[in-house]
Amino acid sequence: MMSYVRKHTVTITIGVSFFVFGFFIVANILNLSERDVLVGLISGGVGGITMLVVALLQERRSRGVSPRTA
Repeated sequence: MMSYVRKHTVTITIGVSFFVFGFFIVANILNLSERDVLVGLISGGVGGITMLVVALLQERRSRGVSPRTA
């Protein structure tokens, strides 16, 4: 499971960097409050963690390992 994350570390890092950079650019353009920025970052984090879990589960299934036994 961790091999999947290690294999895609560069892609994950680039994606997170562009998300945060783009988010702050748009937040400054739209004059969002600190609370709005915080809510946006938290929701982006939750979405990112959800996608990571889904990707890890798919990778585990493709190897034929049951999620309950590992």
